Order: sequence, then C-alpha cells, then structure tokens
Amino acid sequence: MSIENGRLPLVLPGRFKPWAIEVGHGKVLLRGFDGDPEGEERPRVFDVLFQDVSRISLPALHSGLRLTVADPEVTRSEERRVGENWGKARMFLLDPDRNSDYVVAGFVFWAEVLVGGGSPSPLLAEEPAEGSIRGAVHRL
Repeated sequence: MSIENGRLPLVLPGRFKPWAIEVGHGKVLLRGFDGDPEGEERPRVFDVLFQDVSRISLPALHSGLRLTVADPEVTRSEERRVGENWGKARMFLLDPDRNSDYVVAGFVFWAEVLVGGGSPSPLLAEEPAEGSIRGAVHRL
C-alpha cells in the first residue's frame, strides 16, 4: 500500500465508489473501504478527491485502486474519441490496465480519513477538523 509516500502510483486496497460530486467547484470524491463492515474492527476509510474536474468515466464500484496518470498516447486517444482537448489537465486512471475508468482533473488529493463511512469527507472541508485525517493529506 502506498498511501504514505505522496506519489503515484497510489495503490490502495478496498472497495471504492464515487461518493460526492460538487459540480460548481469541479470536485469528485471517491471513498474506499478496506475491511469487513460486519467485523469487530471498523473498516479503514480512504478518500481520493479530484479537483478542477472536466470529465469522469467511473464504474459504480471499483475493487482496489491503482491510481496513475495516463500515458500521453492514452490521453490523446481518449481526447480524440470524445472530441475534446483537456489542455493541462491530467487523465488519472483508476487502474492502468483499464483505460475506461478515469477522471480528468487538475489536482488529486488523498488521505486515510478517521470518520464514519457515511460522514462527509474532511477533504471537502475548507479546514479539516482536528483528528479527522490519519497522517498527511497528499496532493499531486
């Protein structure tokens, strides 16, 4: 698991799903749960926040996450397919083996969050509450 190094590829276990979309601010949040929700220990919760989002192509549920920046040829191919030019935005793949699952954004932030699974993400807050994040918030 590579959540602590602050670089891509970001490799996280668990089941990830689109959790929040803020259209006016161009934000998309994916939330991942690692662990048994019926078990004695609470599952670990990981939030991945994309900002300045211009396009999304996401499944309802994604098992594991291997977030990378798409190779330039993959990006150009998808730009041609959809008839757009994303300029300086990057195409972030949820899995480098699946070019169909991606977010085109200017920035991505991630952290392990210490909130209940149904709670709002501290990454969406202007100033996250004290103790709501384990370790650092990473940004690329």
